[in-house]
Amino acid sequence: LRKEVEPVGPAVLARLVTSWQGLVRRRTGLDALLDVVENLQGAPLPASILETEILPARIEGYSPGDLDALAAAGEVVWRGVEPVGDRDGRIAIYLTDHIGRLWRPAAPPQLSEREQAILSHLEGHGASFFAPLHDAAGGGYPGETVDALWDLVWKGILTNDTFHALRAFTRAPVRRGRKKGRAAGPFRSRRVAPPSAEGRWSLLAERVPAPPSDTQWSTAMAQQLLS
Repeated sequence: LRKEVEPVGPAVLARLVTSWQGLVRRRTGLDALLDVVENLQGAPLPASILETEILPARIEGYSPGDLDALAAAGEVVWRGVEPVGDRDGRIAIYLTDHIGRLWRPAAPPQLSEREQAILSHLEGHGASFFAPLHDAAGGGYPGETVDALWDLVWKGILTNDTFHALRAFTRAPVRRGRKKGRAAGPFRSRRVAPPSAEGRWSLLAERVPAPPSDTQWSTAMAQQLLS
């Protein structure tokens, strides 16, 4: 039995990992995409290559619309881990019902006046679009509110119910998967929000009403790392 768990060479480990991650035989469909999200939960992923390299390497014919559909259905949630340069950052993705045991809100960091105003509005009104957040922050130049939103994202305080803002922030190219049948054509948004502030913003801590204990968190993380 002990021989069955002996260390293996790098080549053997590489074969195992690529197969385990679904890189050898890619799958299709939303169920497969949910499996990929479950497998990658909590891993710090560069946002700029999430939909151009990471997900397409695992999902045959990956389309951003699939991830949007899962987000709209409340199946997937993302959080900011840390910024990387001016237009990129590492994010973590989770199944919505799993984030409560895999992530614990950190102590509130120091916030600017505009960031605090945004936070206060969300605490009092719940998930909101850009316009009311901009008004609550004192109005003025919209770019200042956009910057405040993304500062709050990288501090682990805010998330968005779509991936549109994340794509616009990183200026990541959108890779379209092939779809059968006629698809609706593109449209020009009539909203006044900048592209990197689209969608509804909400407090990430609301997804974790009862933070896990140290034991619960470490056990869940150990199980996730094994997965």
